[in-house]
Amino acid sequence: MSISKEDPRLTAYALGEIEDSKERAEIEAALAADPELQAEVDSVRALGDMLGAGFAREATPELSEFDKARMEQKADVEALATDRSWLRMHWKAVAGMAASILLAAVLLKPYVGSVRTVTYDDEVEFAEVQTVKQYRKLEVSIPPERMEGTPQPIKVPNLEPAPTQAPVLMVEEEVAVGRAVQSDPPAAPVPKPALVAHAAQQKHGAKRERTESLALVDAEFGNRADAFTVSSELGGTGGVQVKCATVEPEGSFNTEAYDPIETTSFRSPLVEPLSTFSIDVDTASYANVRRFLNQGQLPPADSVRIEELVNYFNYSDAAPTKSLEDGGAPFAVHLEQMSAPWQPEHRLVRVGLKGYEMPWEERPASNLVFLLDVSGSMSQPNKLPLLKEALMLLTRRLDSRDRVAIVVYAGASGLVLPSTTANNTATIEHALTQLQAGGSTNAGAGIELAYQVAREHFIEDGNNRVILCTDGDFNVGQTNRGDLAQIVADQAKDGVSLTVLGFGMGNYKDNMLEELSNKGKGTYAYVDSEAEARKVFLQDLASNIFKIAKDVKIQVEFNPSQVRAYRLIGYENRRLKSEDFNNDQKAAGDIGPGHTIVALYEIVPVDVEMSLPRVDELKYQQQTVVNGSRAELATVKLRYKLPDAEVSQLIVHPLAVDTLQAIEDASADLRFAAAVAAFGMRLRSEAELGDYSYEMVERLAAGALDSDPGGHRSEFIGLVRKADGLNQGN
Repeated sequence: MSISKEDPRLTAYALGEIEDSKERAEIEAALAADPELQAEVDSVRALGDMLGAGFAREATPELSEFDKARMEQKADVEALATDRSWLRMHWKAVAGMAASILLAAVLLKPYVGSVRTVTYDDEVEFAEVQTVKQYRKLEVSIPPERMEGTPQPIKVPNLEPAPTQAPVLMVEEEVAVGRAVQSDPPAAPVPKPALVAHAAQQKHGAKRERTESLALVDAEFGNRADAFTVSSELGGTGGVQVKCATVEPEGSFNTEAYDPIETTSFRSPLVEPLSTFSIDVDTASYANVRRFLNQGQLPPADSVRIEELVNYFNYSDAAPTKSLEDGGAPFAVHLEQMSAPWQPEHRLVRVGLKGYEMPWEERPASNLVFLLDVSGSMSQPNKLPLLKEALMLLTRRLDSRDRVAIVVYAGASGLVLPSTTANNTATIEHALTQLQAGGSTNAGAGIELAYQVAREHFIEDGNNRVILCTDGDFNVGQTNRGDLAQIVADQAKDGVSLTVLGFGMGNYKDNMLEELSNKGKGTYAYVDSEAEARKVFLQDLASNIFKIAKDVKIQVEFNPSQVRAYRLIGYENRRLKSEDFNNDQKAAGDIGPGHTIVALYEIVPVDVEMSLPRVDELKYQQQTVVNGSRAELATVKLRYKLPDAEVSQLIVHPLAVDTLQAIEDASADLRFAAAVAAFGMRLRSEAELGDYSYEMVERLAAGALDSDPGGHRSEFIGLVRKADGLNQGN
């Protein structure tokens, strides 16, 4: 049995997910014969143990003192309302208590603190801002000895960290302006913080221009201090006039957002002979659908992107064996067809791509910038805590060739960890553990800062990438999808890609995140559990953050002498114009090492009657069928560029008519992919599926489990059963 260090079965074995005793024995024999394989297993186990221990340590967030006071206040009020007769008998005491409660309500009004003295010296810089903002400071306490050998923070607009200390972050929020008060002169010197704002220019000198609103917080992120608004010009010393401010608490409404999906109907090759689309290696939709089903809900139809469901799974397609350095192809192409399970008269064609499985030592050096959403919406245990554990997993796979930086954003953005070598794991993990969530979400500023850091440390011929981790709920600053998408698209052209990792629920903005990942030429995954974090950052790490080919496009030409109609299942938002296929200026998706990409076509043979939308006969020309080859069903063409190339290469594969197989004779991969596609169509209630039920989907998938490293195919069957039960309950 031949096993490489990149074989997913090795990770599955290390995590105790291989149930077949024969397969387990074969792996153990391979480990005994190869010390390097055994070392890889030990490494994966250590990472898995670390992640599990991290989740076990995750404590339930404690209530703030404000929350406790509000709860006590509410309990007192409810107790007073329960007994009217007692109230009449003890009205004097009750009146006194009510007065106390009223006074407490005034004193405990959300986020209004005592006026604080603030002094700035002549070196402080203030920026003009257009809206009332509130700033929150995050000090990441990194011991000096851990900073040794770490580059100092780069100079970025609106951010001035102390050059010999851990970076200091001021985070801004939109606030409501209240009453004006005057501060007292300073009682003691105040440490100079860095001020972050978004303005056209900064003012220098002893006399400072006014800024709209500031707020200082304690060293731990989330402990709010007094919000105040400067309403006069500031000198080098003395007090300032301020306005106290309040912030409304976040609502608990479900505001998840998904773009509408318009299912593609059957097309006639006489009218549209070409089907052209960009590959898509995203998997977010599957994990998101799983989250809904595990919560006892059927997912919204528009959250179900069938291609992402199908491409979530690994398939056994053979990868190229010749390395890229030796001139090997970046991926292999596999074509297969069988009768469609839901309509046996139709054919189901599978176009499969399998990326070259690059050994870890061949990978390029990485320049990674983690862009982390630490806004209030990320405070739940399934968001920021899960994110921190996941990123620790990723950094432990990197080494001294790689660089890591951490940028965070809430109301504003800041550089928490300057770009440092990835083997400095203690410093990186320390910075991650200090993060806490709070505030509104201004992603635009964070994205711009993250790309600036990435450009400052750009590695030629390397993997330069921003990894955005968020729930996508961008609610202040630059929130326009089109503008944000243009930023990431421009950066992708300059060689900095974007990987998007989604977290959480309730306010999850899938539509925003999918578009950003598409424009940013990267992958998009949704992390809903500890197990998914392991899959993304252990099993599929190389595929998710490296690329072996870019701008990969597929174009299929159907032979009208054999095909009456066809339709591409899924890929609704990845369709391209026919002329885009040969246009090297038109961007498309990238493929990573070991990636498997599957596209499914449902084909109606020419001898099967079907009613198609009628098109009027042409007036100036006749529709003719060129009889090129009646032996061919279609021709599959692919274009791609190598990572450092700007000119595409072409691959052509004909699909013969006589390769049709019965369902029971087709490969397990084709049968399982068909089951997953049918599952997605059933969730979306697509008419093309007819009366093909969840029970039929389950039977088809159960007969195609084959080798199942990680148990993902078995888990899928469980999700089908849950969907069936929920569907019957509706």
